[in-house]
Amino acid sequence: MPSTHTPTSNVLSLPARSPASRFKIVFVVHGEGRGRTVATDQAFTHRLQQSNPELVGQSRIHRTGSGPFDFRDVGLIVFWLGDPLRQKYPKCYAEAVQIEATASLYGIRVLNSPFGLSNTSKADQAGIWGETGMPSAYAARANSADELPAVASEVGFPCIIRSDDVHCQRDIVIARNEADARRVAAKCLFPAAVITFVDVQGAWRATGDETSLFSQYHHKARAFVFGGEVKASHLFFSTDPIVGLSTSVFAREDTPRRNFIRRFGLGAHPVSRMIEADLAYFEAPVAHADELVKAVAALGLDFAAVDYSILPDGRPVIWEANPHFYLPSGQQSVFSAERQAVRRVEETFDWMAAQIQAEYARALSAGEDTANTAEPIQYAHFA
Repeated sequence: MPSTHTPTSNVLSLPARSPASRFKIVFVVHGEGRGRTVATDQAFTHRLQQSNPELVGQSRIHRTGSGPFDFRDVGLIVFWLGDPLRQKYPKCYAEAVQIEATASLYGIRVLNSPFGLSNTSKADQAGIWGETGMPSAYAARANSADELPAVASEVGFPCIIRSDDVHCQRDIVIARNEADARRVAAKCLFPAAVITFVDVQGAWRATGDETSLFSQYHHKARAFVFGGEVKASHLFFSTDPIVGLSTSVFAREDTPRRNFIRRFGLGAHPVSRMIEADLAYFEAPVAHADELVKAVAALGLDFAAVDYSILPDGRPVIWEANPHFYLPSGQQSVFSAERQAVRRVEETFDWMAAQIQAEYARALSAGEDTANTAEPIQYAHFA
């Protein structure tokens, strides 16, 4: 269920400032040693400096644990923190909740509430989506090695077993029977999420179209959701049912040896088709985008990267939403030139910046509407 605990906030009064004078977008990030960082941080900042100096000038950073949060001249607060926040970074969670509570007193808009950022463990996401009718796989939590075999049997075999609170594609296994679950329990990280395995490739094969990449390979699509807007990111194919960058055909094939072999035509055709499919996915509107928007909103989030698979009728099977996502510069992408990765990442960052600026404009408009009733703006002091 969504987190509802609210720590106590201590505030010190300052002279009143008109909401109309608020001009800063404050990004709240982890202080030194208080949480993980991702390549997205540096890549996004670098792109903003190149393409949107106005937004750079409107923004500042608050690092958790660095002292009082200054609310003066703040128009919008964006929480860019690792998740699930309460479970993994409780001190940052407590500070973020205090910031949000004080911001709400003065009508300051926040994006990605710390409560929403605490709803992103795999079992919690699946539970919320199941209750709200989202098209996602069922999941349950196992808190210990003793619990895991029974939880896996309850979910049903085959099932996916992975860490409940880690987004990266690491140490994920498919258990096909109770014996598998017992073996996994001996080395699994807990709490663990046990997730129904949805055979999307099997659904494509059942259509009889053996030439489709979706019939020949497992796949995973990613799209970014920001408010009510959705932008496609990438489409990966894999021979492994657990599809991520590291298991993708792109990662396997984009090596010096494999690139050399493909010069002679060996394995070139499948890769070319996958690149074409990936490019087409990026350029086209996302099918059933409304389902992805609802899935992110159901978690109490304003933006996130959503990973999902596509059924033959176009409907999604949503696997996870990641609000602290990894998006490196295009130069670091697999098949960077062939997939036009530099252009795609820059367009994605520009789109994200536009969404933030639109939220900022709405926040300023709301601030002007409440200018005559504004209370004194304050510092929030955190223990």
